Formats: sequence, C-alpha cells, structure tokens
Amino acid sequence: MQWGSQQTKTRRGSICAQGNEGDAMLDFSREFLVLAKHANFVKAADELHLSQPSLTRHIASLERELGFRLFDRPSMQLTPAGRFYLGTISNLISELDEIVEQGRRIDAEHDEGVSVSMIVSSNNQWADIVYESMSLLQSRHPYSSPARLFNDDQLTIASSVFLGKADVGVMFSIPADIPEGFACELLFEPPLLVWLHKDNPLSQRPCITLEDLQDCYLVNPTTPNLLTTFEGAVETFRKHGIEPKHRARTLTEFDRIPFTLQPDEMLFKTANDARIPIPASFLVETRFAEPGPRYQVYLLYRKEPANSLVADFVRICHEVAATRMMKNEPTSGA
Repeated sequence: MQWGSQQTKTRRGSICAQGNEGDAMLDFSREFLVLAKHANFVKAADELHLSQPSLTRHIASLERELGFRLFDRPSMQLTPAGRFYLGTISNLISELDEIVEQGRRIDAEHDEGVSVSMIVSSNNQWADIVYESMSLLQSRHPYSSPARLFNDDQLTIASSVFLGKADVGVMFSIPADIPEGFACELLFEPPLLVWLHKDNPLSQRPCITLEDLQDCYLVNPTTPNLLTTFEGAVETFRKHGIEPKHRARTLTEFDRIPFTLQPDEMLFKTANDARIPIPASFLVETRFAEPGPRYQVYLLYRKEPANSLVADFVRICHEVAATRMMKNEPTSGA
C-alpha cells in the first residue's frame, strides 16, 4: 500500500527507524480510530493499553508521515483532512481485516476436507444425501479440499470414526458404546420394502408385514465395513418385537448381496414413489402393508472436531435430508 509520496517518506525517517513502515502506519492508524472515537488521549490510551505519552508520539508520527494534521489542538476536533482520513481508513482497515480473516480460514481448511465412511452402492437414498451435501459444502468452502469417501473393508464404519480415520460415518443403527465426545444423530427415516427370491411364496403377495418374514433369513456380510446394513435390519425387526434369523456370507461389496439371495433370504431396501431397478431377474420387489417399517439412518461424528468443516457438513446433511423428505421427491431407492 502506498502510504505517502516518496518525498514525504524521505523526509520522515522516524517511523522507518521503528521497524516496518507499512506495519507502523497501519498500527498507528488503528490507534487513530480509537482516539477519534474518544477525542481524548487518556481514554483512548486506556482502551489501547498504552501509556498516554506513547499514544501521543504515535499520532504525531502518523501525522508527520501523512503530511497533514489529523486533530486541532487542544480542542481535539478532527481537521477536514482528519475527517476525510477517518472515513477512508476505517473502510480500508475493515476490508483488510475481512481479507485477513478469510485468508486464515482458507489456510486452516486447505488440507482438511471432510472424509465420510459409508456403504457405497448404487440406487440408494443415503448416498444421494451425502453426495449432494458434499457438493454444497464445496460451494460454501471453495478453497478447502473436496470432501471424500473413506473405505476400509476391515474397519466397521463406527470404528473408522472413533479411530479418527473418517470424520463422519453413515450408520443404520446406534453403536452400543459411544465414546465421550461423539454424537450419533438421526438423519432421516425412509420407509422400507423388501427384495425376495421369486421362488419365495411371499413374493407373490401384493403386500406383507414384518411378521410374515420371520422364517426368512437376513444376509449377514462378514466384511466389517458392511455390517451396519445388517445391524440396521436386525434393529428394525427388534423394534417390532421380532428376533430375525440370519445367515453369514463372505461379501466385500454391498451390491453383490442381491445376486447371492437364496429363496429363503431377504434384503431390505429403502422405498419411495419410484420403482427401484432390480438387478437380477430372479428377484421380486415386495412392499409392506401400511404403516410399514422404517429404516433409521444416522450420522456418527465427533462433536468438537479439530476439523472445523465437519460441523458444517453435518448441518448441510440435515438440511438436505429435511428438504428431500419435505418435498417427498421420488429418488432412487437404497
């Protein structure tokens, strides 16, 4: 910033002798704003935690550097040039403070981003919410690293969050033990439907109840990061007083489950007004009689994270979920 003419700077070496000229001009101008507010050296010095003689010297140095008087002495009234400088420098300092604050936020966010651990699969509602929220987060924090997915087959989603590998986890049941400092919040509750093998007699019914499924088996993936889908299905049954049967199966991808479904097995999917594409010809979509069961989808995260973007991302997820539920938009099922 050009604070004065070269001639002015040459004949005034007092500020230069104290250090960086621009820094001193800025500091003394900030002190001038306080003095202009009080029109009293004693009160201004007290607010600035300076001695009165120091403040007097600083203002005198500023006037010498500027080349014009800021105050009439001893009345302490602003001169016409002082009134002009007050209005102009106030705006410049406010703009500079905003620029510095934004720069600090950008610097703090640059290497952070947000990592999300969730089941990755096609045609599901929870992923639609997460992906839209990631996009909105990026638009609100354009200088931060993009949000990303975290995936580790050998870690449950809860463990990935508790261990700090992921910032946020998308869960289908509340962990039995939540360490202090973490939160598990309900995101939304979509209605359920079920996929059955066409050889299952229940597949021929127009609608069913959870009680009808008591003799069917849930598929229990043995891969840790897929367990939350099974746990959510078990929780759904237990809320209705039913202990479901289940069968373990080695799977590394959620989307492989439908292709392995046997005639006595079932797979929950989240329902909506649109028909979900069925990936295998031997599968049949069956809906529940109203009021049918609902799936609980939760967000697990650290309540006071070192990453300042996490709280904003969680807030955006809730906003997106609420908007989608309010509009009841037909979206792809889970």
